[in-house]
Amino acid sequence: MVDLDPRRFFSSSQRQRLYENAEGRCQRCLKLLDEGWHADHRIPWASGGRTEVENGQALCNPCNLQKGREMYYRDDFVPRPFQANLIDRVLERISAGENRTVVLASPGSGKTLAYQSLATRLIREGMIDYIAVFAPRTALAEQCETGWMTTDASGTVTGGLCELFDATKRLGKIRHRVNEVPLVPSNERNSGFVATYSALVTNEETFSRWATRHRGRFLLIADEAQFCGDDTDGGGTRAGELIKKLHEYALHTLLLTGTPYRADNQKLILADYEPHRESGKERLVRHAEATYIDGIAEGYLRTFEMKLTDARISKRTMSDPDKGRGDSLLEFNLSDDGSELRAALKDEKTWQPLVDLVVKSIRDKQKFSRAYRGLISCMQQTEAKKVVKYLQETYPDLRVGLAVSADAGAAGQALADFKVKPMDLLVTVRMAFIGYDCPEITVVGVLTNYRDEGHLQQLVGRGLRVWKTGPRARQQSCIIVAPDDPKMQNFLNVLRDEEMQGLRILQERGEGLEPQEPGEPVQEAFSYVESSVATTTRAASNDTDVEADEFLLIEGYKVMADSGEDATKLKKILEFAGVSVQNDVVPPPRSEPSAPAAAPKTERAQIEVLKSKAADAVKSELARRGVTPDKPGYADAMTRANFALKQTCGFSADETNTLQRAEKRLQVALNINKHLA
Repeated sequence: MVDLDPRRFFSSSQRQRLYENAEGRCQRCLKLLDEGWHADHRIPWASGGRTEVENGQALCNPCNLQKGREMYYRDDFVPRPFQANLIDRVLERISAGENRTVVLASPGSGKTLAYQSLATRLIREGMIDYIAVFAPRTALAEQCETGWMTTDASGTVTGGLCELFDATKRLGKIRHRVNEVPLVPSNERNSGFVATYSALVTNEETFSRWATRHRGRFLLIADEAQFCGDDTDGGGTRAGELIKKLHEYALHTLLLTGTPYRADNQKLILADYEPHRESGKERLVRHAEATYIDGIAEGYLRTFEMKLTDARISKRTMSDPDKGRGDSLLEFNLSDDGSELRAALKDEKTWQPLVDLVVKSIRDKQKFSRAYRGLISCMQQTEAKKVVKYLQETYPDLRVGLAVSADAGAAGQALADFKVKPMDLLVTVRMAFIGYDCPEITVVGVLTNYRDEGHLQQLVGRGLRVWKTGPRARQQSCIIVAPDDPKMQNFLNVLRDEEMQGLRILQERGEGLEPQEPGEPVQEAFSYVESSVATTTRAASNDTDVEADEFLLIEGYKVMADSGEDATKLKKILEFAGVSVQNDVVPPPRSEPSAPAAAPKTERAQIEVLKSKAADAVKSELARRGVTPDKPGYADAMTRANFALKQTCGFSADETNTLQRAEKRLQVALNINKHLA
């Protein structure tokens, strides 16, 4: 066994000496060192190299990563700047004795792969044995497992992002766990589990015992940590309190959040805040960050066009008979006053035109690729079901999916199927807001009244991811269809500003360009919205506005030319009169999607499928013998058959908790006739 130096990282004074010895230049490529330079072991620490100046060298980040790949592992993973920075910051903070790292990351930034890469790095350097991941929804937990690694019953890897890393030594399987024990098989080091915050609360003892047993040897990931509030002022969550307890046993905790606060404005657990002069609100102290600016500049997020629809609202106030006054009727535009936005979106004369615009935008995008699709977010499940019914009646050829929490497991399956089957539109409430990765989504319909900036960033982010295998970048803008209320206009300005900054960075380089929702508003006494009718629509992108009359004209041109281009882009084309634009306005031939694939299943799901097949095999054998559910003695026959199955296998259905056991149980069930009298 290698004798490891108890000091893993170079001290500040040692780093200073290494910097001076190298005269401020990388000792491989001789470039000037920036702030993120690495104090590297010439003989690796994991191979017994001492943490001494004589065994050290100053390397820039690219050379250090390249050295690691050349000397030890053949990884195909090339981290984005944000991912590399996140990994570096965690290593630096562990070296400095810090026990947590807070990361604020926009949707699509690649934070999941970043922490999986980080775990691989820590495993290779002998610092951890396991990873424990917590996420807000079952769909995200399953996505974490299947996205990283899928295996067959023999344990052979069949796919996943793990294949980007040298199999010699990397993070192993991450199993989705609810209440199963053990959380990680005792013979599988360098692996881990993923669970939901709900499972943590329900099975606190299971997770606490595991953390105690593996104290200091695991990396704790709190994904979408905005679901965990601080309980300092009594406004936190039980899950947040339990994450803080597990944090005490972890080597290090990585807090990943899409927003600096929870939706109820409570602070995040384990996070620090500092005064912020401009906003007047405390600012989250983050150690690594990925913004929409970064996504645009680095080419993994799309530009956008927002289509904003105004509405005329009529609000009636009932009279007070004692004062002898009649009823009053106030009429105003939604674009001027958004106080009645919730009521307006409940009126079908407002939301139906928005839905129609979503459908039209999807069909425009599908002129570039038939696989493009859209997402509509509704306020409540009732509204979502009304939207689906309207779509089915109005557009019978449209392939529509519905995912709402009331449908339990079916909703999760709908989310999984939507990513791999030919579909046009998914209607949901909040299930697809967080962490849902489907880059074919290029149109997002906002039919909610929630206007928290972080909430909107998460929702719109579902359509901002660049589809790497899709059409060329020019055709990959995101269309946002939304009401034209003042707060949405403010959000438009935020997006515009960030997109402009990202495009400016590109230009300078010389390159081509469920959470808890806010409470419902309180209705004014004796007042109600009598009607709300959608009126005009305008469009806006980062540098162009298309007013309502221009929008109608351009949409007419698009119909005549069968063009799917964004309205803002066509306006700019028209402004360049005299310039040949034929190649820009005529859409390329449609590309048809490939044959539908099956969504990858988690190990738990595969086990359940095999158990179900085993149960069906037993029922079929009994039916062959004339024993059916409508016959006397069926229950006793099933009991005897299941007992025989258990005796032959050596375990019951409840004890069938691995793929190997599930396969064995199915094989015995298929031959159950040999074990029945």
